[in-house]
Amino acid sequence: MVYLLQVQKKYHQSSYLIGQELNPKLQKLLQSQSADSDGIYSSRAGFSADQSAEIELRERVAAEHYDNFLDAISRNHSIPVMDYEVDRFLAKLPQGALILDIGGCWGWHWRRLAQKRPDVGVLIIDFVRSNLTHAQNVLGSLVGNQIALMHADATALPFAVDDGFQGFDGIWTVQTLQHIPDFAQAVQEAHRVLRPCGLFVNYSLHITPLHRVIYGLLGKQYHIRGVVMGAFYLARASDTQCAEVSRIFGGARVANRYTECLFHPQFGLGFTGKKDSLLGRIDARLAAAPWFARWVARQRSFEVSKAAR
Repeated sequence: MVYLLQVQKKYHQSSYLIGQELNPKLQKLLQSQSADSDGIYSSRAGFSADQSAEIELRERVAAEHYDNFLDAISRNHSIPVMDYEVDRFLAKLPQGALILDIGGCWGWHWRRLAQKRPDVGVLIIDFVRSNLTHAQNVLGSLVGNQIALMHADATALPFAVDDGFQGFDGIWTVQTLQHIPDFAQAVQEAHRVLRPCGLFVNYSLHITPLHRVIYGLLGKQYHIRGVVMGAFYLARASDTQCAEVSRIFGGARVANRYTECLFHPQFGLGFTGKKDSLLGRIDARLAAAPWFARWVARQRSFEVSKAAR
């Protein structure tokens, strides 16, 4: 923790002095928000009591010291796959777009934003405040320019959509909504703050057919929905969730995508998630073969656009 405070102090001196250079849409949005002394914005809203155990667990994880953030990330996510997915998402957004990343954690998805889309602004929210301290270190000077960080709850987003703020152009969320017991409320809030024609993309763990068979053969439990080990809630992506997203978006067609076909840490394949992994780059392209990917993929995503007025 001392290490984090030292890094944070050094960062505070170098980056938050340029807060006036925030992306224009992001700057306008944050005019009605308040930032703490470390530059992290706070919604000042309470958090759901039924997730208190998960918040405590994730605060303990965030308190760990990490010498190499990307190496730590690659144990739970495929960096090559998600870099590819981020690029795909950014390519669909208009010039000067504003993105809301729900549950953005360490913010690593956006570390290449200045090179890929210097016109885009991103607001990262997370309900574990310590995660946002890590995001400051991962993203460096992007915070205070193209990116801002906020401690907030996905089920009660602190944004009023009106003439002053017309909504986000894109909403991106990765393996966050799967941990929220009230999935529908989180999606409803995302829909509310999304501008007409805005794009919503949600990634969750997939109910992988092949893995269910393997777990059964090994006599192990394959957890699909409910509280895991008394510490956190998990609900894998399902057809029921897909139908719920479609309903909230006015019956719109929801596109399904299956990713992380080779990246499976529980089967000893975590090495494919490293930043420079050739297998990881191959994995990123396997989503283009849904007839194969849906049987073996670790993730399933829902993608849908909000109707025009």
